[in-house]
Amino acid sequence: MQASLNKKMIILAIIGPLLLLFAPLRAQENKLKVADSLFTIGRYSDAKNIYENHFRNHQKYNPNILLKLAFLSERANDYTQSLFYLSNLAQLEPSIPLLKKMSSLAEVYSLRGYEFNDYSYFVIFYRRYGEFIPILLLTLGVYVFVVMLIKIRNGEHIYKRHKWAMIIYLIALLGLLNLPDNYSTGIISNGSTYLRSYPSSAAHVVERIGKGHKLTIIGARDNWNMVFWEGELVYVRKNDLKII
Repeated sequence: MQASLNKKMIILAIIGPLLLLFAPLRAQENKLKVADSLFTIGRYSDAKNIYENHFRNHQKYNPNILLKLAFLSERANDYTQSLFYLSNLAQLEPSIPLLKKMSSLAEVYSLRGYEFNDYSYFVIFYRRYGEFIPILLLTLGVYVFVVMLIKIRNGEHIYKRHKWAMIIYLIALLGLLNLPDNYSTGIISNGSTYLRSYPSSAAHVVERIGKGHKLTIIGARDNWNMVFWEGELVYVRKNDLKII
């Protein structure tokens, strides 16, 4: 009897923490099922509240939820929020139709930062295969470097243009390895935002812009973000940006 009781207690001690761990996940799944049902029957406002709560409280975003939130925001004429959700979706699953959708929506409201061009294709390719590109290029670089070392040891002549090509290649590879993950993007969330030439409220105003524009953030200083705007480095207050 005592042995049986001890066995049950051991099992409970093992299973108990697991139940506590998975209980919130199960509860969240049930909430999302409710939200999906509300969305299906057209109770968009109630569904949106549940989806937004899930978005705020989970670091790993769900592409399906982002798509629905973008649709619901656009339906409510909140184009800034719709582009914010679509931009987050583009970070996870970039695609040509998605980027075209963002570009067309931004064009309606004369917003910058969503242009669909050759750079957009590069972004799609880089985000899908970016982790493999540096490895491939590094392997190729090591191979060429070893071949050049062998030629030097054997006393073979190496043309100067080949040496310069190798140096340029290594510099380009170094630049690629330090690319885009160090940068982020943000969407202007304030209807009247000042872009300044220096991180200070007393600094010269370069331009005043409205909400919805997307900017590339390349640094920060105190309460300011350093961003690119029209090819120029300017500063914007952090609380005027929604970080993607």
